[in-house]
Amino acid sequence: MDKLKNERAIVEGFFVSVIAAWGLLSIFRGTFGSINSLDSVAKANFPMIILLLAVLTAIMAGIYYKEKFIAKIVMFISVYIYTILCATSGDKVVWSKTNNNEIGDTCFMCMLCFITVLAFLYIKDEIMQLFGYIKLNGKIAKIFFVIIGILLFGIVAAVTIFKYKTYSNSTYDFGIFAQMYEYMKQTGKMTTTVERNTLLSHFGVHFSPIFYIGLPIYMIFPSAITVQVIQAIMVALPIIPIVLLCRHYKLSNWITVAVTLIYALYPATAGGTFYDIHENCFLTFFLLLTIYFVEKKKDIPAIICMLLVFFVKEDAASYIMIVGAYFLFSRRDKKRGIIMIILSAIYFVVALSVVNSYGLGVLDDRFANLYADPNGGLGQVFKTIIANPAYVIAQMISNADATGMDKIQYLLLMIVPMATMLFATGKKYSRYILMAPFLVFNVFTTYLYLHDVGFQYNFGVIALFMYLAIMNISEMDYKKARTVAGISVICTSIMFFGTTYPRINHYGEKYSIDKAKIEKINKGIEMVPRTASVAVSGFFMPHLSRNLDVYDQTHLEEVKEMEYLVVDERGQEEKEKFDEVLATGKYELIYHEDNLISVYHKKQ
Repeated sequence: MDKLKNERAIVEGFFVSVIAAWGLLSIFRGTFGSINSLDSVAKANFPMIILLLAVLTAIMAGIYYKEKFIAKIVMFISVYIYTILCATSGDKVVWSKTNNNEIGDTCFMCMLCFITVLAFLYIKDEIMQLFGYIKLNGKIAKIFFVIIGILLFGIVAAVTIFKYKTYSNSTYDFGIFAQMYEYMKQTGKMTTTVERNTLLSHFGVHFSPIFYIGLPIYMIFPSAITVQVIQAIMVALPIIPIVLLCRHYKLSNWITVAVTLIYALYPATAGGTFYDIHENCFLTFFLLLTIYFVEKKKDIPAIICMLLVFFVKEDAASYIMIVGAYFLFSRRDKKRGIIMIILSAIYFVVALSVVNSYGLGVLDDRFANLYADPNGGLGQVFKTIIANPAYVIAQMISNADATGMDKIQYLLLMIVPMATMLFATGKKYSRYILMAPFLVFNVFTTYLYLHDVGFQYNFGVIALFMYLAIMNISEMDYKKARTVAGISVICTSIMFFGTTYPRINHYGEKYSIDKAKIEKINKGIEMVPRTASVAVSGFFMPHLSRNLDVYDQTHLEEVKEMEYLVVDERGQEEKEKFDEVLATGKYELIYHEDNLISVYHKKQ
C-alpha cells in the first residue's frame, strides 16, 4: 500500500510540476499573444525553451516534495492566469477569416473555461483549505462588496466616457437620451428632436418615466458624461439587493462575495452598457429589490419597487408577471403571486395604451418571426408557442442573418458562466419559470440585438438569473456550494476578460492616440452656441446634445436650413449628407480641419 502511495505521489508530483512549469514559462514568454500564429514557434530558441522548462519543472518538483499544497496552488494559478491572458488576446483574432469559425472567440473562451475548471476541480480541496485560513467576517465582507461595486462602476464609467470623448457615440441611441435629459432639465418633459427628427416625447416610443430618477444628478452636473455616469451607478447598485438576497437565503460570506463577483463579471452586465444608456439599465436593481421585499413579505416597499420596475418600460411588467407566476406555481406565496400577475397585466395594457396614444405604437415587429398573421399583434407570439412548438424550438438557433451564428454565441455567453448554478434546481422545476423571459424575449426572436450581450436587452434576465442562482446554491451543502460558486467565478472571469477588457483597452488607447485630433474636433464643436439650431453628423450629435434645436442630418428626409451645420469629415458618406443643403450657397465655412470636422454658419 505504501509503495502504491509513493508511486501515485511521484506521478502526481511530475504532473503538477510540469503543468506549473509549462504555464509559468508560457506566461513569461508571452505566448498568449500568438494564439493564431506559428511565427513564435519558428522564431523560438527551442533548446533554450526545453532547458528553461526542465529547470522550472525541477524547481516545482522540489517545492512539491517539500510542500504539496503550495505546488498545487502554483499550478492552478499559472493555468488560471494564462487562460485569462489568452482570453484578452482572443478578441484580436478575426476568427471567421482565419479559422472559418464565425464565433471562434466565444468558442475559444469556452475551451479556456473548460481547461481552467479541470485544474480547479483537481485541487479544489487545497483551494478551499486556502480560503479556510482567511476568516471573512461581516465587516470585511462589506468592504469586499463595496470594492466590487466601485470597480464595476469604474469599468462601466471608464468605457462609456472614453467612448463619448473619442466621438464613438452616435445619435442612436446615446444622443437621444443625452438630449432628452437636457430637455428634462429645461422643460421637465421627456422630449427630443433627434429620435424621429421632429420634436417628440419619448413616451411615443417607450413608456419610461424611470429616467426622472437620474434627473437630480443631471441638474447638478448637466453634461452628456453625467448621463453615462447615471448608467454606471445603476449597473453597480444591484450588488445591494444581491447581497440582501444572499443574506436572506443564509449564504456564507465567502459564497456571497462569489455571487457578487459573478454578477460583476458576467458578460452581459457591463456588456449591456456598450451601446450606451437605455432605460433597461434601471431594471436589474429595482427588479431584484422587488423580489427581495416580496421574499421578506414587506408589502409596501415591494409595491413601491414594483411600480419603479413598471416605470422602466412598457414590457418590464412581464418580468414581474413571471416572478408572480413562479410564486404561484411553486406554491411559495400564491396570494402575492396572483397579485403580481394581475397588477402586471393591468399595467402592461395601460402602458401600451400610452405609447399607442402618441401615434407610433409599440415596437412589436421584433417578434415578427413568430407571427403567423402579420397583422395579429403580440398575441401571435403565444399562439405560435402553443400551436407549433417545433417551429419555436427551431427559432432558438435561427438568426436574422442566415449565414451568422450570433444566437449560438449568445447562448454560450449567457449560459456557460452560470451553468452550474442555473441548472442545479434539484426537483424544484417550477424555478425554470424564471427563465421564460430569456427564452421568449431574447432567444425565440430573430431580431439581432435581442440576442447580443453587447446590447441592453439582458438586464431583466440578469436579475432573474441571479435570483435563480442564489436559490439553487442555498440548498447545496457548503462543500458543493463552494465548488459550484468557484466554477462560476472562474468562467465569468475568463469571459469578462475576453469580452469586456478589450473594450476598456480599445477606447482608452483610442483616446490616447487620437488626443490631438479630438482636441481639434472639440474646438469646432465649441464654436456652436448652445442656443443655436444645428444640423449635425450622427457621431457629433451627442456633443451637441445640450442644444434643444438640433437634428441628425443623416436621417433627415428633407433639407432643414439651420443656423449651423457641423459635418463629420471622417467619413465620405457623412459628408455627402450635407451636399444638398450646402449647394444652396447659404452657408459659409467658419472652421475646418482636414478629414476631421467642418463647421458652417448660415449667411446673414
